[in-house]
Amino acid sequence: MSKVLTQEKEWEFYRLLKSGKLQCLACPRHCQLSDNEIGWCGARISKNGKIIPRTYGLISSLAIDPIEKKPLYHFLPGTGILSFGSHGCNMGCLHCQNYSISTNHKISSLREMMPEDLVQVALTRKLYSIASTYNEPMIAFEYVRDIAEIAHRHNLKMVVVDNGYITKGLAEKLGHLIDAANIDVKGFSSEFYKEICSSPSWKPVLKTCEIFHKLGVHLEITNLVIPTKNDSMEMIKEMCEWISNKLDPNVPVHFSRFHPDHKLRNLPLTPIKTLEAAYKVAKDVGLNYIYLGNVRSHMGNDTYCHKCNVLLIQRTGFYPEIRDLSDGKCSKCQTPIPGVYS
Repeated sequence: MSKVLTQEKEWEFYRLLKSGKLQCLACPRHCQLSDNEIGWCGARISKNGKIIPRTYGLISSLAIDPIEKKPLYHFLPGTGILSFGSHGCNMGCLHCQNYSISTNHKISSLREMMPEDLVQVALTRKLYSIASTYNEPMIAFEYVRDIAEIAHRHNLKMVVVDNGYITKGLAEKLGHLIDAANIDVKGFSSEFYKEICSSPSWKPVLKTCEIFHKLGVHLEITNLVIPTKNDSMEMIKEMCEWISNKLDPNVPVHFSRFHPDHKLRNLPLTPIKTLEAAYKVAKDVGLNYIYLGNVRSHMGNDTYCHKCNVLLIQRTGFYPEIRDLSDGKCSKCQTPIPGVYS
């Protein structure tokens, strides 16, 4: 266990029950824990009258990624982002591509890296932002909180790549701390979340998106389209209508191609035509910025002005070429393009 856990920290999101157990309030599972008991996610533990993230200050992965890999297409395009992850997750997705860390509850193999150390790496490498990614960030909320506070003092941006399955209270607190988020809206029914993600409901995910958007967090949404599981155009249309009505038609949406992995290796790759059909549905609903992920050299990777349709950013894989975008506006018609560009 990290020596950090013996230090005085402001641990959050738990309450004492009449039974004497502590209830975790970080995610909607609301685990009830006896002393020294670990929560479902593997990353939060009841200890000495508090629930704390046992992975605080411990990471499994550290890399400089193109920010487009998060994916974020309207947030500092073309820049690198310091990306870190740890262990654990509060979902159990059958298709998880990072299952080696998300399902791993052992912390002995993790290495210690304090928030100030992460920020220093970003500053040394002359980066503009830091991302909590690879596994679910919010099961170690306090770690992300402390990184964000230090990062902002150095004019660095804080990003989370998140499944959105957190409580309203945590989402509101987080929304005041971060600058951008990509939320994985994995499907649009409780049945899908129960079958594929081991999660009782998808409604908290939608609420997280709505809270972030209301608080001014730059938000982009990813939907991994899985053959026979969440690829019905009716479900995709319903999701797009929710984005248009409850968020904003300008919220960028990424329909990503499924690659067989973990416990869904029996399913095929998502056909390109399915992604293109999803793209058309989103366009017909009225969404303005739609992208196709995990598909190289496709027009669905590029950014076009939603008013005059001029090509603004052309992408080859994760690498963009700025074409007709200047100071966050279309160079042709001067329409402001939603996003953060400096």
